[in-house]
Amino acid sequence: MTRRRFLSFCAVGLLSIASTLPVQASERLTREQMREAHHKGRIKSLRWVLRRLHPHYPGRVLDVDLVQKNGRYIYKIRLLMADGFVTKLTVDANTAEVLSEKSRRAHRRK
Repeated sequence: MTRRRFLSFCAVGLLSIASTLPVQASERLTREQMREAHHKGRIKSLRWVLRRLHPHYPGRVLDVDLVQKNGRYIYKIRLLMADGFVTKLTVDANTAEVLSEKSRRAHRRK
């Protein structure tokens, strides 16, 4: 077997193994999936989560996504804070625990 053929064979083998591994990327949920998760008690309503966050993050909500990552439901929330910063929060959708926070100065469009 030539070296080139051997490397091709190894690459195909690695790709086939990688395709069977679970995907770690987050998956955006449909409205039906959201309703089902809420009905089964896996997530709290967005209103409930925002009320828990408001004392610590009193900004205006710009955008929200609900995703499932590694079996965990997560709200990704963007807030415009009074100081002009946009804060991105990753929040557990069942407990309202803030998992991560990133802030940056908001860019004004001209």
